[in-house]
Amino acid sequence: MRYNFKKHEIYSAVQQSLRLLLSIALASLIAYVSGLHEPYWALITSVIVTQSRIVQTLQTSRDQIVGSLLGGAAGLIAIVIEKYSQLPSLIVFTIVIIPMVAFVAWRPSMRLGVVTLAVVFLFPSPGGMFERPFDRIFSILVGVIAALIASYFILRPQARCSAFLHARVAFDKLHILLHSVLTSHIIWEEVESMNDEVTSELRDLASEIAEARKEHPNYTLEHSDPTLVKVYPILRRLQSDSIFVARAMDEYHQKLPDETRHVLKTSLNQVFERFIELSDEQAGHREPFFCSKQKDSFEEMMIAPILSEAKKNCPPTIQFTLQALCQDLVRGHDVFMYSKKLRASS
Repeated sequence: MRYNFKKHEIYSAVQQSLRLLLSIALASLIAYVSGLHEPYWALITSVIVTQSRIVQTLQTSRDQIVGSLLGGAAGLIAIVIEKYSQLPSLIVFTIVIIPMVAFVAWRPSMRLGVVTLAVVFLFPSPGGMFERPFDRIFSILVGVIAALIASYFILRPQARCSAFLHARVAFDKLHILLHSVLTSHIIWEEVESMNDEVTSELRDLASEIAEARKEHPNYTLEHSDPTLVKVYPILRRLQSDSIFVARAMDEYHQKLPDETRHVLKTSLNQVFERFIELSDEQAGHREPFFCSKQKDSFEEMMIAPILSEAKKNCPPTIQFTLQALCQDLVRGHDVFMYSKKLRASS
């Protein structure tokens, strides 16, 4: 059964909308209870910080906190200079903002510092002169806290599902690449273009695995969800194998026999359909899912025909690359066949 991509996209969009609303509601509640003079800064911060990915939320939270602290400190300095030097506000602001702009040019993620400086120093607010920076910095901290609570404890993103969807697409693109180089003659630029598409999916897959680690900081993925962790390196190996096969076919300068191409096409279709099916199966489970099926039929019915045909009708170089590919296809299947029994004994 194929995983419904459209349904997943709609669910993710609705989930992020609800997460944003909950973040805003939490920020409003905390700001109200804390008696902040300007609670809207907490609401604005919660919207900025609440991202669709926990990794992005943490990164944005750090930037917001550090930037607001720097901007608040700069605002305090500006207030002190204005009070004791009697210089015009514009001149004081110019003196203080120049080093802040230079720092932001070096660390663009800290640009909130400039905004905080401008808000603290230029815009009047209730309270004493030195109360303004602390009130606004605390408002930003409230927004960050609300965003983190909403992201970590409420409607947590499903990085595991997204990871296996990217793995599914990567398997599909590898299949297209191998099918193209083995059954028809394509120029090397097309091979590189297809390989770039695979690399893009692998980059997204690695990002989702990193996200899954942040989602579950209380346990190690290598032990709790080995299939998720191991699918990336095996796809990298299969990508390298596919390029070796493509290079061997490029050096061969002719097509393989019709019967050989038919056997390879049929077997590769079965192999990658199996990988796509397994990826869809994993994507349908929010928690680690361990398959208990045996691998014998996979090797005998899908891999053995490729090895047999390569040995009979393929040149030595192509035969060698196909053998390497088949070995990694078996390893990849083993990754998905990681059973509960094997997990318990490891």
